[in-house]
Amino acid sequence: MKRIINCISLILVFLLTPTAFFAQQDRSKVGIRPYPRDSVHEMTGGDRVANWKPGIGNYDDVLKADDYTALNIDVVKGYNGVFSTNQRFFEHYIHQQGGDWVDTNPETNSLIKIIRDYEKKGNEVKHIIICREGWLYDKVNGDTGPIDGDPRILHQRDVNDTRKVFKDAHALGLTKHDNYKLIQMVVHPAVFLDNPKAREIVSTMDGICIESHQFNRYWPLGNEISNPEEIARGAKWVLEQGMDYIFYYGPYQYKSCDTYTDFLERDWLGAFWERGLPKHHKNMYYYLNAFPHGCGNTRPVGPESDPYSYLGFAKWLIQELKNGN
Repeated sequence: MKRIINCISLILVFLLTPTAFFAQQDRSKVGIRPYPRDSVHEMTGGDRVANWKPGIGNYDDVLKADDYTALNIDVVKGYNGVFSTNQRFFEHYIHQQGGDWVDTNPETNSLIKIIRDYEKKGNEVKHIIICREGWLYDKVNGDTGPIDGDPRILHQRDVNDTRKVFKDAHALGLTKHDNYKLIQMVVHPAVFLDNPKAREIVSTMDGICIESHQFNRYWPLGNEISNPEEIARGAKWVLEQGMDYIFYYGPYQYKSCDTYTDFLERDWLGAFWERGLPKHHKNMYYYLNAFPHGCGNTRPVGPESDPYSYLGFAKWLIQELKNGN
């Protein structure tokens, strides 16, 4: 009888609070690229930040272990700090392997080295955002992928060789798992969907990542590669396939930018939602590319009580997605 009563109570809870329950189950996740961190590290090597301003603070000093963002961020780019999550994501560019093709030796492969470093620290690799990027640095001779409309998309050989090196590395005891999620970073919002060859390649991967900066070729909102409708169209297809979709948002403008208006970063995000970008989905990820850049380099890191800060924006977004609005 007690067991029956407990079951009935549980059913009543679900019936009385269905929206809250399912919002938590299916909510989109939030990740962050937390720059700058320690000022010495940022300015002397490693993850260098363009136009870094010492006055904005850094995550090592501003973020506290009991802050809302420290406790609730789902995934972090390559940095532990005081974030409670052990889920990590990072970017990987094949041209940085030192050649045109993937190094298939697991003991020398640079991607395997990165994964091992994370796992030795007790972290789990959630997403590897991967692409070909040589074209961006050398317009003439830079290596590119096979798709004319989107040079970031990998060759099928890239994908196959990377999967193989995952298995080989695991067999040698170098990594915890024999496979990891490869997320194709793209330039164009929907070439991967409209081009049959591109669609065939990305279908052997685990998801798509699209960038949305408030600078350079992404400005203004609505041009060819920042078109909300096209981004939404691509995202919906990816989610329908059961794959992950990462909206890699930022860097953002700030008060010294001529075109900045208050909470421009929230307004843009609202425009994407209004025009179809999925807001609540268990395979949808909002990764905040939150680092100082250009005229946006005076935005403070925190505290999270400051709605204009990076941490303040992250807190707002987590709550917005958790509330199921």
